[in-house]
Amino acid sequence: MAEKTFFKTYVKYPLIGAGVSVVWLIFKLLPLRFASALGGFLGSSAYYFASMRNQIALKNMAFAYPDKPLGWRKKLLKKMWRHWGQFFAEMPHSKEWVNGAEVTGEKYLENMKNDGKGGFVCSAHLGNWEFASSYVFQHYFPLHPVYRPANNPWLDKLMFKRRAGVLIPKGSAGVRIMLDLLKSGEHISILCDQRLREGISAPLFGRMAQTPAAMVTLAKKMNLPILMGKAIRMPDGHYRMDVEPLKMSDNPDFDTAVR
Repeated sequence: MAEKTFFKTYVKYPLIGAGVSVVWLIFKLLPLRFASALGGFLGSSAYYFASMRNQIALKNMAFAYPDKPLGWRKKLLKKMWRHWGQFFAEMPHSKEWVNGAEVTGEKYLENMKNDGKGGFVCSAHLGNWEFASSYVFQHYFPLHPVYRPANNPWLDKLMFKRRAGVLIPKGSAGVRIMLDLLKSGEHISILCDQRLREGISAPLFGRMAQTPAAMVTLAKKMNLPILMGKAIRMPDGHYRMDVEPLKMSDNPDFDTAVR
């Protein structure tokens, strides 16, 4: 085990980090549209070299879409690989795609900016989730992300630690940091669709899954707003971000679950 850890720490991770850094630089030097197209091509090609991951994905998609045929699921999976390639290729161009964005619900961001208290901006792993936090930070207020470090520290530094704000660790360790920031009138960004050992059980595609409850618990106790955002790539290549407030449930079972 020690030899494996040494190999990863001093050989595998640095080499992967160096390779990804070179590719990142190439995408950064290319025009945004060309970089996105190239990333999409490389992502689509990766589909044919990831048979094991594809099998896992198709199995999970069968649970999510039991009425869809295998051919439909494979087609969707290929689109996912293309999207991942575009996602990575576009990340070095964050200022460009933010400036060319279409946004619905900006009044909710304006209200959050001026209400004099903290709050949450929540998204999920769909579309370009990095877009939402970049847009809000560049146009409205700083966001402090709830964050899980990448296994490879070189990739972690390149892709994630460039984010502005305080990085809040996932799980119970980050709750105190989150609480202190909220009391100071700061805003937290969080991706709510991550599986946790802690949290509450909620239905997802007909199956029960653990989901984090700290955001809703704190928002209810401190009377703080939660904005839900999603950034979707449109057919012509620009992004549209939809923002709307989360409506708290009046269901007593829900209240009991998040306490």
